[in-house]
Amino acid sequence: MFRRLRTFLEPLKRFVTKKTLVGTDKFGNKYVLFQPDSSKPPRRIVETHDGFYDRDSIHKLWFMWLNNSRDDPPTETDIKVFDAEQVAMKERIRQVEEEDAKKRLQEQMERGMNQGTASASDSVSLEGMFEAMNSADAPRNTREGGATSSGSEKFQPEGWNPNKK
Repeated sequence: MFRRLRTFLEPLKRFVTKKTLVGTDKFGNKYVLFQPDSSKPPRRIVETHDGFYDRDSIHKLWFMWLNNSRDDPPTETDIKVFDAEQVAMKERIRQVEEEDAKKRLQEQMERGMNQGTASASDSVSLEGMFEAMNSADAPRNTREGGATSSGSEKFQPEGWNPNKK
């Protein structure tokens, strides 16, 4: 009985509220077109699963559709392909950063050897720095607290003079 009543009332609800369901996502959010006035273009809105808007619970492709950056709503296939591309891109970024760090380390070691100042302890410390850069628990920002790249001196703003050469 309730199913028949619901089937009857659903089109009536859409007619009264002038909302058209376009899709849902894995979080339970509903994406609808809302057109209160036929003279204006429809608005794209999201009805969240819990009633509170949380940007993290909206997939990037749905967000693009909501902001009219995308004409058609995303399909499940679009979302799977997009997610796979994002994973592949993050992996490629990690690889490029790792290759860059190795290249910089190699250049530092070559510069030190060319100048004749590099010692065995210097190369060990550079290798240790490279390992620390790649470790997951090492801090990413080596300039915290205003320290310079060497980490031994602090920046003194009163000591800086833009006219000094």
